[in-house]
Amino acid sequence: MQLLDEEQLKALLAHELSHYLFYKLENGEYEITQRIILALANDSRSEDSIIETARIFQLYLELFCDAGAFKSCREHYTVIQMLIKLNTGLSEVNAQSYLDQAKEIINQDDEAANQQTHPESYIRSIALDLKARNSREYQQELHKLIEGKWDVNSLDIFEQEKTRALTNDLIQLILRPHWMNSSAVINLAQQFFTNFKKEKEVKTTTLLERLKHTTPSTKSYLSYVLLDFARIDSTLEKLPIAHTLEVAELLGLIEEYERVLRKELKLTVRSFKDLKQEAMNDLSRLNENQDNSIYDNE
Repeated sequence: MQLLDEEQLKALLAHELSHYLFYKLENGEYEITQRIILALANDSRSEDSIIETARIFQLYLELFCDAGAFKSCREHYTVIQMLIKLNTGLSEVNAQSYLDQAKEIINQDDEAANQQTHPESYIRSIALDLKARNSREYQQELHKLIEGKWDVNSLDIFEQEKTRALTNDLIQLILRPHWMNSSAVINLAQQFFTNFKKEKEVKTTTLLERLKHTTPSTKSYLSYVLLDFARIDSTLEKLPIAHTLEVAELLGLIEEYERVLRKELKLTVRSFKDLKQEAMNDLSRLNENQDNSIYDNE
């Protein structure tokens, strides 16, 4: 009561009433979902993906309630001031200055996709600003702001499923040439997915779009998948190395994949260059038809 002025108090009440509204939506199904997620996250046996799911769910819930406060006040600076005052205990807050600071810090950290370590108040303030500006890309920007880049080290349960699907797409791409479909290679694919079946066509554009927003750890994971298939069948000699290098080039993973190859095969820069040249020469001698191409048909 001492910290907030009349409009900021109105924003606080609207925010809290929005929690009540949220629990009543869809006959209370969102409240049930929240209770299940939080119960799972508070269980010591739960995996990190469950905890990450709970974190994201709670953050989206707070943004929903902030939107309710904004709808009531019709002025996002008031809501930001209310948030910062309650978080810090400061009696005076410059909303625009705080917003500028939040944007600067998050933009600086964008390459590291470090959203998880950003203060929640930064994210909520920027989300309010996007809402106030009625951004056409509001949902897209919100997703990027909260969930960040594709990071295999911090997946929620939904991102886990997407990662499985994209890993399957990558393996389908690796197995596109007929000569790559040896027993050893197929067996490896089935170790990734028990019910693995080769599909006739996989759109590389899906993978390319997803890989635009990827952390170094995810690129490393995908590079090791490529390495597994490059080395599983010695009877294919150097061909799989050349083929997986082409796949890495197509997907923008070439720098990371070459680093992984050099490290795991214990090669010097010179010896790796020689191996790569030999492998590419062997691959170019293969008479591949269109079905063997890793590129999408237009």
